[in-house]
Amino acid sequence: MNKSLAIPRAAGAVLRPIAVRAGRLGLKAYVVGGPVRDWLLGRSTYDLDVVVEGNPAPLANFCAEELGGRAESFGQFGTWRVLSGKLRVDFATSRRERYPEPACLPVVSTPAPIAEDLVRRDFTINAMALPLIEKGAAEIVDPYGGLADLRRRVLRVLHDGSFRDDPTRVFRAARYACRLGFHPAPALTSQARAALDAGHAARLSPHRLAQELLRILGEQDPGCALRRLDAWGYLALIRAALPAPPANLRTPAERLAAIALALGEDGEAFLSRLPVDHHLSAPAREALKLAREKAAPRSAPSPAAARALRAASPKLAVSALKPLWLHGGDLEELGVKPGPKMGEILNAAARAQWEGLLPSRAKALAWLKKRV
Repeated sequence: MNKSLAIPRAAGAVLRPIAVRAGRLGLKAYVVGGPVRDWLLGRSTYDLDVVVEGNPAPLANFCAEELGGRAESFGQFGTWRVLSGKLRVDFATSRRERYPEPACLPVVSTPAPIAEDLVRRDFTINAMALPLIEKGAAEIVDPYGGLADLRRRVLRVLHDGSFRDDPTRVFRAARYACRLGFHPAPALTSQARAALDAGHAARLSPHRLAQELLRILGEQDPGCALRRLDAWGYLALIRAALPAPPANLRTPAERLAAIALALGEDGEAFLSRLPVDHHLSAPAREALKLAREKAAPRSAPSPAAARALRAASPKLAVSALKPLWLHGGDLEELGVKPGPKMGEILNAAARAQWEGLLPSRAKALAWLKKRV
C-alpha cells in the first residue's frame, strides 16, 4: 500500500471545500481513523471523521452550509456532527487523553498535535490520518505502523494499557476482526484476558455493555463477534451463553428480539437488565408476549417482532401473526352480549388462529357459528 492516498470522488466533493476553508482559516484538518482504513481497503464509507488542530466549529458550520444541513454539537468532548442523507461528518478537536482509573471516561486536554491524538485510539489500523489538502493525494500520517498492520491484516492495540484504559476496545476488536477478516495480534488476546483477570472489564457499566452489544447486533455477522467474545471470556459480562440471532434477520431490534425469544423464560429478565432505548426493546417484549400467549394478536405486531418470531419458529402458521379475524361485532350479531362469555370465545379464536386452525376470516366465521 502506498503512503499517499487520494480521497475518493464522492467523499472529495464534501472534503475538498472543507480543505480550502481550513487553509483560509489557518487550521490543520485531517480525516482520521475508519475512513482512511476503509479507503485503503477499497471499502466505501458514509461516516467521515475530521480532526482539527484547533476549533472545529467554523469548519462544521461551513460543512453544514455546503450540504444544506445543520451542525450540532454533542458530547462532553466538543464534537460537532453534520448529517446529510446517509452521510455523516463528525468534527472534533485533536486532543490528549489520560485515564485516572481503569474503564473510566478519559480526562481530556486540547488541542494536541495529530500524532498525540492518534495514539489515544484503539488499534493501529485506526490510528492513521490523511491531511486535508486542496488538490491531489496527501501523504498518510502513520506514526504507529497502521499501514504495515493493514497489509498483514493484523489487529493490534497501540500500547499495553489499552484494554486497561478502555475494555470496550475488546468488543471492538471482535467486531473489526469479523467485519474485516483480520486476525488479532498474538499479544492482543493475552492483553484482553489480562484486563479481564485484573477486574478492569468488570467495571464497565451496564449501559456501556448494552451499547457494545447493540453495535455487534448491527454487524453483518453478529454471531462471529459473539463467538470471539465468548472465547475471550467477555461475553459473560453481558450474559453467559448468549445465543446468536438467526442469519436472516438484519436489524439490531429484530436480532435483540430473536435473542430474547431464544432465551425463553429468561428472555424478559435479560431485557430488564439491558438498558437500551424503548424502540429497541419494545419489539423484543412484544415478541415474548406473543410467544408466551400463543394467540393471534388483536392488532398487527410490529414488523421487527413479527420477523423475529417467524425466524425463531419457521413452522409458525401464516395466520398466527395476523390480527384476530373475529371481533365483538361478529359475536353480537349472533346474540352474544359483551361480557366474560364474549371474551372467552374471542380468546379461544385467537388460540385457534395461532395454531393455524383458522387460516382465514371465512373459516373463523364458520367456526364461530358452530361454537355459538
